[in-house]
Amino acid sequence: MNDPFYIYRPMLDLLGKSEGTDKARGYNETLGYGAYTGGDRNLVGMTLEEIDRLQTQMLAHPKNRFNSSALGRYQIVRATLRKLKAALDLPGGMLFNGALQDRLGCYLMRGRGIDVWLAREMTDAALMDALAKEWASLPTSAGVGHYDGQRASVTTLEVRRALQEVRRRHEESRNRKEPASSEGGFVAVLLRLLKAVFGAKA
Repeated sequence: MNDPFYIYRPMLDLLGKSEGTDKARGYNETLGYGAYTGGDRNLVGMTLEEIDRLQTQMLAHPKNRFNSSALGRYQIVRATLRKLKAALDLPGGMLFNGALQDRLGCYLMRGRGIDVWLAREMTDAALMDALAKEWASLPTSAGVGHYDGQRASVTTLEVRRALQEVRRRHEESRNRKEPASSEGGFVAVLLRLLKAVFGAKA
């Protein structure tokens, strides 16, 4: 398993659907499908500094009625990306590639409490409400968008299913790590070996 974001991948994929980016250019998609960037752009080949300049141009576009600079698979806006760069100490020369976008998407989910939820210290409803504040395309637990009752792009059932798979993968990963400290783990095996070599006294 080579995906470093395997546990969170179900929610990342749901975001690709809800944000409408996966139906087009995914990690290379911009707000309005290129409407405010002079057409398609190769975002994954651009540095964070170049992305910042592009987002500034998007905000200055006379037809950008959304006043938004959202881009990438997870439609991160300039203000949020600048905060992420500072929080994670990301160099301006770093590429805005798929791996970084996934990392940022996971960081934003963690900021909204997904790891607290995985620890069973947050309810499903509370997490859904929190995620809906980060991504307007996601529904709250009430089934509507967080902002002004805006209609969400996916259903609460879809979110719950994705979260269930995140939890399943998390539990699966944790269970794979536990045997080392269990009866069937390394210590138990070593004790059995000592007993075989030195007899019952071991």
